[in-house]
Amino acid sequence: MEKNKTGKYFKYAIGEIVLVVIGILIALSINNWNENNKLDTKKQSYYQQLLEDLKKDKEFSENTIAKFRTQRKTYEDYRQEFYKTKLSPQDVNKNLFDLHMEAYGIFFNSSTIETLQNSGEIALIPAVLRNKLIDLKRFQERISQGSQNSNRSKNNVTESIFILLGQLDLEERIEKQGELKTFLNIEENRKEIILGMESIQGWKNHSETTTIRELEELLKDITIIEELIQKEIKD
Repeated sequence: MEKNKTGKYFKYAIGEIVLVVIGILIALSINNWNENNKLDTKKQSYYQQLLEDLKKDKEFSENTIAKFRTQRKTYEDYRQEFYKTKLSPQDVNKNLFDLHMEAYGIFFNSSTIETLQNSGEIALIPAVLRNKLIDLKRFQERISQGSQNSNRSKNNVTESIFILLGQLDLEERIEKQGELKTFLNIEENRKEIILGMESIQGWKNHSETTTIRELEELLKDITIIEELIQKEIKD
């Protein structure tokens, strides 16, 4: 201070402060860049997982549509026989049991979207794509629930039919068992069996026709979402 160097010391101190501030800002920028890079890497990973889930859902939907269409064609052929041929109760009974009776569950791959929702990282996904994914999941749940409800009701009817019929091969097994065949008298239940089977097939026809329509709509939604994800993926 005696030599009038106060100004120089102030300038030096201010310079040091500026350098420290710049250093802190650079460090913060690097840290922010690292964090953003980590989030972007995670987001890109989610995109790949979503695409994999959507691919599986698309394949499942296409296979299910093809299977249900084949079954609906077989059912329609069965119905047309009534207009072409004189059918006995035994003929109708056999034709009904030749149709598909199995119940098919409808399930989708929603693990990635559920992980995003449960972790809160769904916020990483752009709003338009995020809303599409949430809507898709809701639609999938509705399709699955509708299928389960229909199968449950159909299975109740199936159980009542097999109480009247026994195992499918029971009639064949008792054919030479005269006393047992007379005692069981399955033929007496034939009307209820045919009506029950008709009910099941009518139920399946409505359910599977509805599912085909819903899955076709779902495939369109999946295609739109896949295109949105591809736009977000970095090379």
